[in-house]
Amino acid sequence: MLGDLQRRKAAYYFDLIDEDDNGVIEAADFRLRADRLAESLDVTDEAEQDQLRRRVMEWWEHLSTLADANDDGQITREEWRMYWARFKVAVSMGSDRQSIQNLEHAARQTFRAIDRSGSGRITEAEFLNWLAAWDVEADPTVFRRLDRDDDGFLTESDLAEATTEFYLSNDPSAPGNVLYGEIPEDVEQI
Repeated sequence: MLGDLQRRKAAYYFDLIDEDDNGVIEAADFRLRADRLAESLDVTDEAEQDQLRRRVMEWWEHLSTLADANDDGQITREEWRMYWARFKVAVSMGSDRQSIQNLEHAARQTFRAIDRSGSGRITEAEFLNWLAAWDVEADPTVFRRLDRDDDGFLTESDLAEATTEFYLSNDPSAPGNVLYGEIPEDVEQI
């Protein structure tokens, strides 16, 4: 069962992904997201743009396989809620190692998209650009919460831990809750 915070995170994330605000998540949202990411992350090389688009569309393909229950090419709020609930149950029962592997894969893909320099570290500037690509206020305090050891950068394992917390934690103090910025107080639960 999803807790209140998890339902709020799910609703907030749905709204972020629904790029065109039409009330469903669909491939068009991911194409728009890829364009926004390329612009925000200053990806001007055509080959890099194509690679970024492929990664973003792979994300859509993966997500639609898991969450589009009626296979109509759209994920409704109800399908999204059911996806989060199924994911939580599968992970909490320990019966679905594949769900955790999918989450870790998503974190690695996200890390590669954010780490524009290829340094193996995400700087504060890179992370704030990432938030801007999500049309989220680039608040440095968010980065500092995710930077648990206060070394000035995020590693792949830092991002994986934050991703796991974002999806699974109902603890209001978990740093991963702010992976996509502070969750607005007025966001409705899904």
